[in-house]
Amino acid sequence: MMLGPVRGGKRATVSPFAAVLDQGEFRSELGRLCVSEWHWGAPQAVRIQPLKWHRERCTCEITVKTETGCHGVIGKVYEVDQAGVFRTRETVWQAGFGPEAEFSIPQPLAYLPSVRVLLEEKVQGPSAKETLLSGIPHERRAAAERCGQWLARFHTAAPRLGNAVDIRREFSRFRQWTDQVTSFGQPFSDKGARLFRELEAAAPAPGTVEYCAGHGSYIPEHVFLSGPRTTVIDLDEYDVADPGRDVAWFVVSLQRLALVHLGSFHALDGPAQHFLESYLSAGNGGVPPHYPFYRALECLHRARRDLCKRVPPVPEWAEIMLDEGLRAL
Repeated sequence: MMLGPVRGGKRATVSPFAAVLDQGEFRSELGRLCVSEWHWGAPQAVRIQPLKWHRERCTCEITVKTETGCHGVIGKVYEVDQAGVFRTRETVWQAGFGPEAEFSIPQPLAYLPSVRVLLEEKVQGPSAKETLLSGIPHERRAAAERCGQWLARFHTAAPRLGNAVDIRREFSRFRQWTDQVTSFGQPFSDKGARLFRELEAAAPAPGTVEYCAGHGSYIPEHVFLSGPRTTVIDLDEYDVADPGRDVAWFVVSLQRLALVHLGSFHALDGPAQHFLESYLSAGNGGVPPHYPFYRALECLHRARRDLCKRVPPVPEWAEIMLDEGLRAL
């Protein structure tokens, strides 16, 4: 097997995961799938291209050359067993999000528990992120609307799997974020502390949340526009949650794309509005009542990342996020 180039000097992080895909056990299983399940023929060459990695998992594009041509799948290598993630994908796939559906997820192909590798369909087409950043106005609008429609369909039709998220139990973690932000001094001390107090006051009260399936990380780069099919990837954080969280994540992600890539926090306000309008018109209700809370929370999260995760820190962005979080509430 050949390991493709790794971006950003992260080879040391990726290598342990890539080594799993180079084991004889994985090569044998991949060969079996290519021959007996996918009918591609025996692999002649395999290329591994890391796409995205976290501490606990790595996503790779796996290209297999056989007598019938070159074929691609997406492989996810996990640090610990994630058979439940695969079962969740299968359940959602079978609940109306398959290949013939207008709104879908990638087809789950196999899970290999001995090497902790999940294989799924490689989705063709551009991501919504690409279109929103480089498309002309009507393309941006169409992409934003499709993102809103997919999420509305998901919130109303996807099965509820797992325990419901009680956001109030997470406030010790949010306090840690706030402490990290305020440690950078003014203006972060005052703004971070104020935002945390307002988040505590605005947190959804017990019994006020109408739970639904939650994607967990619904952002433009996870949405693919494959012809008439809108497909969303990366369901690793799938849960049962307040619908306002996914809506807020997407809107804040749009604002972040505008800030980082277009130089203006408000450069994608139009697509953000189209996304919200599309979500509302395709769903069964109005704006999720706790949407402002989740917007403010995600702003705190992004401010903390700007200060503590970026090298070097970007305090200008962090202050913009804190200000936006306070406005949201």
